[in-house]
Amino acid sequence: MFFYRNYSGILLEMYENVKIRIKAELNPTEDAVKVEEAIRNVVPSARVRVVEEAHFKYVVGEAEGLKALEHMKVKLKARRIRDAAKAAMLKWMEPNRVVIFLNKQVSFAGNISFSEPYGESPLGPIMVEIETEDPKSVIDWLTSKEST
Repeated sequence: MFFYRNYSGILLEMYENVKIRIKAELNPTEDAVKVEEAIRNVVPSARVRVVEEAHFKYVVGEAEGLKALEHMKVKLKARRIRDAAKAAMLKWMEPNRVVIFLNKQVSFAGNISFSEPYGESPLGPIMVEIETEDPKSVIDWLTSKEST
């Protein structure tokens, strides 16, 4: 459900049922703190922890609300990659979620670069899963050319 607030003449939209999960495999040669930083460079408000699943270690972050994605929206605008971002997000959109893959090394450096789920990045990608009742609206918001 969208909530609308008029704030200094700007219409702000907040989506209450957005859940974000960020996950990156922690390779034996990687520093967990650096992978955590890469995740926080995408979603700064994420609660991050290291988990072990089936003999693999992962760094996992979780956050709620559209506000958690504002940093990503700003990065997409600053890098002028909103159209490419929209295409990447629509490619992996499902009825109740969108999954995107980001280059881990680029994220650590503080930028955003989309990746394929396998084979493109030697360290593996960061997977960002956005669960929502209306993924298309979230994609449109993230990639809109209007100011936030």
